[in-house]
Amino acid sequence: MRSVRLALGLTQRELAEIVGAHSMTVSRWERGVATPNGYPARVLDMLQTAASRGAHIPVNVDRSDPMRLLAHLLTQAYSDPDLDLSLLSATNRLAGKVVQLTRGDVMSKVVIEIATGVRLTGVITTDSAIRLKLAVGSPAVAVIKATEVMVATGGSRS
Repeated sequence: MRSVRLALGLTQRELAEIVGAHSMTVSRWERGVATPNGYPARVLDMLQTAASRGAHIPVNVDRSDPMRLLAHLLTQAYSDPDLDLSLLSATNRLAGKVVQLTRGDVMSKVVIEIATGVRLTGVITTDSAIRLKLAVGSPAVAVIKATEVMVATGGSRS
């Protein structure tokens, strides 16, 4: 639960206010001493989905109203339809998470880690990076569609 809270950019107190619990209760949940149930459990399930979809609270958002924080997170998570990748003609789809994002005025460099130590780098328009709500830590899928593939051997150079 701690990793979900941190991915969303929330403090224990903020999460407690959102689910209607005390911050010490959130601490007990995170330590595995207690388990949420009822309404808090349902809200936490939604927040876990929101985190998996890359939702987070930006630094500049007003944090004084817990219901606005919840609304912000759920809007980020559920406002766009899920992309059904089975409808794409590309078969090379590699899921991972964004580990580096460098935004320029026109183009942005995106590095996606698809397995531990295995990273793919792509360059997309900055408008696309904003539309996709890409951020470091957010899930992403690299879709590779190429008409040519270059192949090299791992042999020694002579």
